[in-house]
Amino acid sequence: MNRYENIQKYIFKPPKYSNFWAPFIYWISDTFYLHRKHKIAEVVVSAGGEELLEKIKNNNSLLITPNHSDHADPHVLTHLNRSYNIPIHYMAARETFEVYKGFNGKVMQRIGVFSIDRDGADIKALKEAMNIVHEGKFPLVMFPEGEIYHLNEKLTPLNEGAATIMLKTAKKLKKDDRNKGCYIIPTAMKYRYIDDIAATFVPAMDRLEKHIKLDSSLDLDIVDRIYNFGEAILTIKEKELLNMSFEGSVAERLEAFRDHLICEQEQKYLKKIDENRKHPNRIRKVKGKIQSIILETDPSEHQKLNECHNDLNRLYAAMQLYSYPGQYVTEKSTPNRIAETILKFEEDVLGEYKIKGRRKAEVTFCEPIDIFEYVDNEGNSPKTAVGDITEKMEAAIKRVLA
Repeated sequence: MNRYENIQKYIFKPPKYSNFWAPFIYWISDTFYLHRKHKIAEVVVSAGGEELLEKIKNNNSLLITPNHSDHADPHVLTHLNRSYNIPIHYMAARETFEVYKGFNGKVMQRIGVFSIDRDGADIKALKEAMNIVHEGKFPLVMFPEGEIYHLNEKLTPLNEGAATIMLKTAKKLKKDDRNKGCYIIPTAMKYRYIDDIAATFVPAMDRLEKHIKLDSSLDLDIVDRIYNFGEAILTIKEKELLNMSFEGSVAERLEAFRDHLICEQEQKYLKKIDENRKHPNRIRKVKGKIQSIILETDPSEHQKLNECHNDLNRLYAAMQLYSYPGQYVTEKSTPNRIAETILKFEEDVLGEYKIKGRRKAEVTFCEPIDIFEYVDNEGNSPKTAVGDITEKMEAAIKRVLA
């Protein structure tokens, strides 16, 4: 999971799609990122591609909502842009533009990428998204998981923003009496290694264990070493942030630890604990509050700013903990899950991102969700519509990932 330092005034970055530049940028994405950095040797559309192309050709309002398990995800979709000559647009977290700023940010805008501040009410981004899908000229992609959790075969709970955007679009289409469809396309993206990567596991674990001065457990199999290392890191973080350790299994400790970190920040900054919402949504809400305080604070108030930054670090730790479900490898000890977990350790502990071998990406465009089924003739929808649509999206993607 990437760590972004984005404590600066947010400036919305609109899409500036260029028919001239897009093909060249797609080629760069394919050549230098998809194939070399992410080692994707093959991209296959397993199902739904022809139906999606037909809906795009007819200028329907389309929102494509993939799971987000890998840094290669946008490059896989950009590969499809290039292969099928489809000018897909993308909603990207503001942090992406703050990392790839300057020239690189302008390049992203030229293929239809625009920013959104996930921690605040980004009206400009939401209006841009609605305008894109309403017009129907470009399909729009948004990743409703919000973060990259490196869980290739599991789906974390989806945000409800996708359903909200499309219900509002459907209402506008009804009002305009536009004779076109309005659909969400749940999309499942899976990766598997083509190469035999088992030989990379032991050296990778050796490096990780050495980094935290943990005795190399050569008498343990690789799965036991992964859990031994994970438990050691968990203990280190518990002592570092709380000066204590939770009891129970690794999964129970992970749950208790992140809940403690979130609750303390909610109580401090929001004056209430929101136990009814999922952890990522709670983290984003309190994170946005802390960031707004930082932007409003005079730079000379070092103590207050340091305290805010320390609290953001605690929330970042909570989000990291959320990406480790606790039983992911023991449920199914496949080379793909083992490699995925080791890769996540390397990224979080060593700050490295090194794919273990060549991979194949499989993209499945699930059955479209017709948003008009959730609105009446005036475009109004029941209160449960957002939740019902989001649950349907989750179910469709989970069926493919299982």
